Amino acid sequence: MKTLFYSEGLIFSKQGSGTYARKQIENDSSDLLPLDLPIGTTYSHRDQKITSNILHFDARLPEKIEQENLGIEASSPVYEFKRVRSINKQLYSYEHAIMPVYIAPLNKKILQSSVYDYLGTKAKLQLTDAHRTIYAEEASEEASKALEIAKASPVLVIEQVAYDQKGRAFEFSKSVFKSSQSKFILDVHMNSDRISL
Repeated sequence: MKTLFYSEGLIFSKQGSGTYARKQIENDSSDLLPLDLPIGTTYSHRDQKITSNILHFDARLPEKIEQENLGIEASSPVYEFKRVRSINKQLYSYEHAIMPVYIAPLNKKILQSSVYDYLGTKAKLQLTDAHRTIYAEEASEEASKALEIAKASPVLVIEQVAYDQKGRAFEFSKSVFKSSQSKFILDVHMNSDRISL
């Protein structure tokens, strides 16, 4: 157990002094998305009212970049959906997601709530891993209209490939956040086993 606490950064040692518990950083996590956990907005904001406005929903054949990220063939159909998510009636993010059709049937009613919760129930799928790329850019015309901000306003973007418990990529998405909503949290720990002096 002590080794676990060391690896998680919960305790530390000072030579010739002793072992101490590290002071925990307190965060008001009501509007924060933990970047180091493979979870979605509904899970990270369970105590708040989340709504979705569906802007686009269709099924089609995948583009090359979608095939590469999802590990599927050109003949494997995908769902494409775009939606705006709000938290407590405040615009939060604009999502553009691609999912293979074989994962589970989707419709607009499902997209109104948590897709991850639905997939967990319907397809027994669990989001266990995610590869995320985070960067800032100027809002596109589409994103600015969806988030009701001026075109070219600064936004934070998270591109994600999500994987289930079998290691299958089931989502390739891009989420855009207004600068006023760009608050995220990431606790970083150095595994003591990797430290060499």
